[in-house]
Amino acid sequence: MKILIVEDDREYRALLYELLHSWGHDMLAVSDALHAVALLDEANNGIDLVLLDLNLPRLGGDQIMKTYANWTKCHARFIIMSGFFNPEHYKDHPKVVGCLSKPISNDALKQMVGKAEAALTTATKVEKSPAAKVEKSPAAKVEKH
Repeated sequence: MKILIVEDDREYRALLYELLHSWGHDMLAVSDALHAVALLDEANNGIDLVLLDLNLPRLGGDQIMKTYANWTKCHARFIIMSGFFNPEHYKDHPKVVGCLSKPISNDALKQMVGKAEAALTTATKVEKSPAAKVEKSPAAKVEKH
């Protein structure tokens, strides 16, 4: 799974990067939300999961989640990270898998990443199912007389 970490604290970002990489994930890491948006906006970026800190310089993680709630270009799921936030605020967000309070334990992170992998697997199966595909051939049209 390809994971993007968006965290302005250099040491914390490096710690998360090394831990998730040791679990076998492909990793990207940026220090602010503007860089994250640029990466997520690239076609075929391959990013499956974003670990997003809410308190970021220039553009906050909270603003990203509000702005991009229905961002169809971005298929990634999000895990919200912060020391100060209300996790209930994100419980119905379509792209949020869950929220983690800092400092994050290894076990809690591993459990949440597993939850994200399961959500992505389910979403991929739905996208590839025949019922999810729409027939666009001219032969499928029914004419009225």
